[in-house]
Amino acid sequence: MTIETAGRIALHFGLAFGIAFSSCLAQENSRPETHADTSAERSQNPDLLSFEDLVALSSTAKPEGGLAERLSALLNVPFVQTEGAPANIQPYRPTVTGLGVVLRVGQWNIERGLNFDLIRSALSSPGEFLRMTNADDRLISHQKGVIESQLATLQGVDVLVLNEVDWGMKRTEYRDVARELAAVLHMNYAYGVEFVEVDPLFDLDTNQVHLTNPQQEQRLQQDLQVDRQRYHGLHGTAILSRYPIEHVRILRLPVCYDWYEKEYKAISQLERGRRWSADKLFRERVERELRQGGRMALIADISLPDLPTGRATIVATHLENKCPPGCRRRQLQALLAELRSDKNPVVIAGDLNTTSRDNTPTSLRNEIMTRVTDYKFWAGQAVSHFHPLGVFQYILVPVRYFHGYNDPTAFHLPVLWDNREQPLFKTVEKFRFADGYAFDFRGEPDRTLPSKRRSLADSNQRGPKGFTPTYAFARNYGGLVGRFKLDWIFVKPFIEDPRRTEQSYRFAPHFPITMRELNDSVEDRISDHPPMTVDLPLTEPTKFAALKW
Repeated sequence: MTIETAGRIALHFGLAFGIAFSSCLAQENSRPETHADTSAERSQNPDLLSFEDLVALSSTAKPEGGLAERLSALLNVPFVQTEGAPANIQPYRPTVTGLGVVLRVGQWNIERGLNFDLIRSALSSPGEFLRMTNADDRLISHQKGVIESQLATLQGVDVLVLNEVDWGMKRTEYRDVARELAAVLHMNYAYGVEFVEVDPLFDLDTNQVHLTNPQQEQRLQQDLQVDRQRYHGLHGTAILSRYPIEHVRILRLPVCYDWYEKEYKAISQLERGRRWSADKLFRERVERELRQGGRMALIADISLPDLPTGRATIVATHLENKCPPGCRRRQLQALLAELRSDKNPVVIAGDLNTTSRDNTPTSLRNEIMTRVTDYKFWAGQAVSHFHPLGVFQYILVPVRYFHGYNDPTAFHLPVLWDNREQPLFKTVEKFRFADGYAFDFRGEPDRTLPSKRRSLADSNQRGPKGFTPTYAFARNYGGLVGRFKLDWIFVKPFIEDPRRTEQSYRFAPHFPITMRELNDSVEDRISDHPPMTVDLPLTEPTKFAALKW
């Protein structure tokens, strides 16, 4: 065998190894004024941008004059719709054995709302969901029983945090996803804009591009055509609540990745030659996202007369994926500084992108689904070319990867035993509010499902190894790789020590559930993240009876 032949064989082996793992591993590397009157809040909702405004935003990093003011209002003023306590909006207030009446909080990254009807039925109508998914014909009795139990739990959610929520995007049929879900669920809601999507080619259809193949050209033009009257280009975070919503505000987080400047540079380089092919066009669409805005937190008080302060503070956040873990930690530190003087019990929920790497793990299927309308056709143009991660970075991966697999809270020792996401969780554990209270890290086994005594097990379900993952590739090789815990719920109850057990359990987290079975009950899943719930007792539990898994 010649050296050249051996080299080719080694190269092919390396490429095959990298491709197999590329879909499993991620790339390494003062409070605003508030308003007590809810009717005033509704009147202060910002104006939507015109299509002409969006076109202008697609070509400038720093808008000026009236356009800058309108964009600033859109990014910094929340949309709020709350009706106080009308007859048709009543909390469910579920009762749990040993806990009494609880506030059940749900969190779900709904992947833009692409599978809107499945999301809606899962949250509002278990019978309809089971009929839509043909559960009786496809699932064995045990599987159906688990899914029915999770659906029943979802029905008791009185506060729901949603990440990746579209408004006026073609990919989600121009829906106002938060408003439509709130209407179906009979809930008040607040919505904060994270990004305004302004890609001139793939969002606005103002840059013309053509292909030589007639069939591809027809599909392309259908795919890119946009309804300029209905397009608003908004992508954000929402809080839905059956309790009245008060004092809503947006906190813009420190910038860890510039979604306009860095993405625009790629566009400039690509479009300079104007030479397009179907596979090149497809790859570019999957890889780029031109946006105005950045990561944020939506903060709202909900009226809860059961609590000493009469309110609880709900925080919905989404940390950056395209940055090192240290910058995510800085974003969370900024959020905690904003909340330090808050005297209410607090819930922070959302997608924190805790991968211990610079990029959120992704897969070709997810990227296609979220950005391409005619995804089945375009997938065929570039599957063999699209490769989201590098090949040669995995030589030293195994020990470092599996050390923190599914558990970003695991022990961290730089270089030797690396888990770069762990400092974020230490920041949360060490944090103290001005009133002396802390976040709950107790994780007692008789208050978790299944019974696990580990950090945060009472607010985030743990599995056999680490936490139950909230993001998983469709191909994860039996769970060996390709699963990640990205979504989190942190709770501040009435405790001063995050781990000491001899403290109050009022509003403390109990029995968290990560509903992977429900989310995976349909082909291609409902979302790339499953819903989660946790129960917070509104009074001190008097006789606690542990539940068994």
